[in-house]
Amino acid sequence: MIMVKNLKIYTLIACSLFIGAACGSDTESDTTPAPDKKPEQPQIGETITYRAQVWAEKNDIEELYGGERQFRQNLATMFRNTTLFWNESPNKFNYYFEWVVGEGDDNLVIYEIGPGEKSKTQYNKFKDKAYGELNTDKYDFVLFLALHCPKGEGGLSCGGGGKSKQSVVQAYFDGEQNIFKEKWPEKGTYSNLGHEYGHVRGAQDLYQYMIEAKNNPVSHEAYDYPKCNMGTGYQEWSDYCSAIFNHNAQYKQITSDMTQSTYPKQMLVRVTKDGKPQRTTVKFWGSRATFRDIYNDPERAPYMTKKTNGNGEFTINDIYRMFIPEYKNNGAPNLPPKSPVDEFPFTRWYCFVVEVELDNGESKYVWLSDLDIVPEYLNGGQKEPYVFEIKL
Repeated sequence: MIMVKNLKIYTLIACSLFIGAACGSDTESDTTPAPDKKPEQPQIGETITYRAQVWAEKNDIEELYGGERQFRQNLATMFRNTTLFWNESPNKFNYYFEWVVGEGDDNLVIYEIGPGEKSKTQYNKFKDKAYGELNTDKYDFVLFLALHCPKGEGGLSCGGGGKSKQSVVQAYFDGEQNIFKEKWPEKGTYSNLGHEYGHVRGAQDLYQYMIEAKNNPVSHEAYDYPKCNMGTGYQEWSDYCSAIFNHNAQYKQITSDMTQSTYPKQMLVRVTKDGKPQRTTVKFWGSRATFRDIYNDPERAPYMTKKTNGNGEFTINDIYRMFIPEYKNNGAPNLPPKSPVDEFPFTRWYCFVVEVELDNGESKYVWLSDLDIVPEYLNGGQKEPYVFEIKL
């Protein structure tokens, strides 16, 4: 049973939601092309509002949160705290980003399972419905709440690929956890949701870039990742996230074409020594999600090997596909296998150790990361082609 209710009469308290904790994603990203008509670019300093349709179970609301009216009021306050979390965390935003419950008649979808504790399987029957059609004239994404799971089975994630291109933030909690307890600036559900909303706006989990020296068998160096609300810090946005959010601001649903547009099309790799071009071999060793390592299986790695020309250069023609390769067959050349064990989670590289062979038989190693490429490109620091110079 599903009921829809209008939250508008209870929005005297400003609605906005924001979060900052690690999460997982269990749904493939949307591959729908970008819309034919590009939305108008907003003015610098403008407020950009992202509207949620919220789903919650009827008995959970009544048994745990004092009934519908109180739940609505607390929900509005939570969204307001998330907005504060987003905008008060140090950032390089061009806009003020506001997170609200939408104002449509079905902005609060109250579904019914039954009293007491419920399994994730029971909740998931309704979660799957949240991926159905969404009125994108009224809402931009869905927040699905499962508030009375068995203890230890909670967790937050963000999935893409909704029927109307919407993202669905999936939030599971046990009955002892009050999702409205914490307020800005202390950490809480509102800030954890803010992290998930970063995925809604196109950002990656930065904790996937936390590569320790012991997990880098190539150069034996740790990656110096930035602090960020996307899993590597709290109350701070990285330059990468600021650039992504600014770039995607006017698009209410993020498609694969928009993600691809955050990368330069071409990269010119240049190797020099004392200002002079060098003929050499350059190898790219990729890092994987979950493992947070540099992959060096002797049968498949390195991912890519190139030779510089007489000018000490070579060109990579599709940077997006360099990081996010098309994986058509298990055991594709130089990519980790997906079965019988998935050794390439999320089917993308997160950063690279670049090895340059030297005349004396040794090598020089440098890092190449889209956490640097994307903001430098989007902020105008680099044009086409993106130049990656390695100085020996």
